[in-house]
Amino acid sequence: MTTTQTNNAPLMEVENLSVTFFTPAGAVRAVRDVSLQVQRNEVLGIVGESGCGKSTVGYAMMGYLPGTTRLGGSIRFEGQDITNISATELRKLRGNTIGMVYQDPTTSLNPVMRVGPQVEEVLRQHTRLSREQARNRTAELFESVGLAGPRRIGRRYPHELSGGQQQRGLIAMALACDPHLLIMDEPTTGLDVTTEATILDLILDLKDRVNAGIILITHNLGVVARGADRVAVMYAGHVVEQGPVRTIFKNPRHPYTAGLISCVPQPVTHEGEDHVLRNIPGSVYSAQEETKDACLFASRCPMATAQCTASAPPVVDAGDGHLSKCFYWEQVNSDVWSAAETTQSQAKDPNAAPILTVKGLHHFYGTPRRRFVFFGPIVGRPVRAVVNVDLAVKPGQTLGVVGESGSGKTTLARNVVGLIHRTSGDIKLQGEDLGPGVEDRAKGQRSAIRMVFQNPTSSLNPKLPVSHALMRPLKKFQGLKGPEARERAAALLQAVGLEPGHLDRLPGELSGGQQQRVALAATFAGKADLIVADEAVSALDVSVQAQVLNLLKQHQQEAGTSYIFISHDLGVVRYVSDDILVMYAGHVAESGPRNSVLRPPSHPYTEALLSAAPAPDPDAVPTRIRLPGTVPTLRQAFTGCFFAGRCPRKVGDICDTTPPPAQQGPDAPSHVIYCHIPAEQLKELQLQRSNGKQDEVSISA
Repeated sequence: MTTTQTNNAPLMEVENLSVTFFTPAGAVRAVRDVSLQVQRNEVLGIVGESGCGKSTVGYAMMGYLPGTTRLGGSIRFEGQDITNISATELRKLRGNTIGMVYQDPTTSLNPVMRVGPQVEEVLRQHTRLSREQARNRTAELFESVGLAGPRRIGRRYPHELSGGQQQRGLIAMALACDPHLLIMDEPTTGLDVTTEATILDLILDLKDRVNAGIILITHNLGVVARGADRVAVMYAGHVVEQGPVRTIFKNPRHPYTAGLISCVPQPVTHEGEDHVLRNIPGSVYSAQEETKDACLFASRCPMATAQCTASAPPVVDAGDGHLSKCFYWEQVNSDVWSAAETTQSQAKDPNAAPILTVKGLHHFYGTPRRRFVFFGPIVGRPVRAVVNVDLAVKPGQTLGVVGESGSGKTTLARNVVGLIHRTSGDIKLQGEDLGPGVEDRAKGQRSAIRMVFQNPTSSLNPKLPVSHALMRPLKKFQGLKGPEARERAAALLQAVGLEPGHLDRLPGELSGGQQQRVALAATFAGKADLIVADEAVSALDVSVQAQVLNLLKQHQQEAGTSYIFISHDLGVVRYVSDDILVMYAGHVAESGPRNSVLRPPSHPYTEALLSAAPAPDPDAVPTRIRLPGTVPTLRQAFTGCFFAGRCPRKVGDICDTTPPPAQQGPDAPSHVIYCHIPAEQLKELQLQRSNGKQDEVSISA
């Protein structure tokens, strides 16, 4: 494509973009007025809550908009306005000079086609490579994105790959023709921290290696802080602030940006204090509402005045490329959402009896299969999902469970709740044995343990109103009926920040955050003693996440409820937990009080997880530990340490031949680390790494 672009001209420039979808329910103003640009060799992060129009901007750049759409403004790529080009020219751009990575790889990859041929198809469409050349180029692409055994990977179907492998395969497809611009829409959402770190490293490497411009759309502020050069903050279809990443995080000039940053869990202080999460009240200005001559954020803003509702604020240059759309940008600071509050972690009663105890829990999927029906060698072994796990949860306390995908976290949760039958081991609730399945448990035991699932849309019946989800457990476990049950259901909705009018709505009429709050209210309806939350906030943006986390803490303080909280977000786990259990390949790597587990000494696996977690601070210098490969499929028992195959601190043959001993951490008697390296040596090594020094201490087993 011939262009007249100069070296200093933007690679992609969007001016006054508006996108309106026309639906049977009325006009949806997804994007109202957006202006931004990205240069070559630059990563532009676009952040904001769900419903702010981030993804729509990306789709507009790709020309992926339905025919019932009105598009305003201009989109210039390499100097050419691509809003007016023909469909044929647009197809040449897609996958060739503009690539896009979508949020969910499972919906982007063809499930009945092997992964390799899907990439080869892109190459054959946009280049003149032969079939053999395309196959070789595909293998090179898979290798460049960190996929081991690239030719073997290419012969697999999407369902045979992990989520991280699928996402890397999708990135390889987007890079097939060396695009000048790469648009990435939530590329790390739902991935565990080690895979997320690998994807982020890949993004930064690609920026330098192919000199591409990258647009990173995400709600994860930690990812933006680590990977972006500039940030554009969107609200209700507008860009309300943009500028260099460090300037935005350290000196925000719009109250919305300051609010988003204050919603992110911060590290615990050395005194053991938690910073209470502040949250943004209300919800995003509806896309179905008309654009009015006012600040659309005014109804939620703590700084709003009559001027904000009488006229729209102009875009103000705050200096050094920092733009803000606020009348009072000079008055914005970190305390506009109230001064930061801290709470001291509550001390545990050492004599309190646990509400839940798990001893020697094993769960295997499948049974051994022999070559012939009754004899011959074993050719198929069961998957060892959970192996010899012990844990205890005290009343009014939270146990956080962390680990990569495939570590056995969800299997552990489902065994506790009784959704699957354990292979062996004991589970006791308040000293009484729990049957292996929920059908084997007494009514009181079923009501005492409730579960919140990761995806609220699969937890709520789409054809029944919200009232059904709340009134059913009230009737089943508390014996409430009729007006009394409805009144209690309305009170539960108010407790989770929703209006009683939501009772008559269908789940599809609610946002993802509202659906999750309904699921929480339904869980609270049973007056559970123990709530198991499995990735309950992983798909929520930071403002809704803060609301849900504070809600869980408030309910715990008021009702004394205990939680098992499963998440791959270490910041979230740090915020809600009293104790932490670190799982790897079905085994417990480490367990103990939160402040002990998350500070040296840690198990080498915990150290790697902490290293991979992105901090919402552009000045943070993380220790760089990347684990090769993935969590192993557990069909045979380990002869030595379960983590030996990926451990960056492996000390020798003893790790392969001898199971690691359980050793006590130096700061708490309940802190247990399963490792051959003495705890004091682990502490010294990890402190050296965190201080940027080389590992100078010799390791002895």
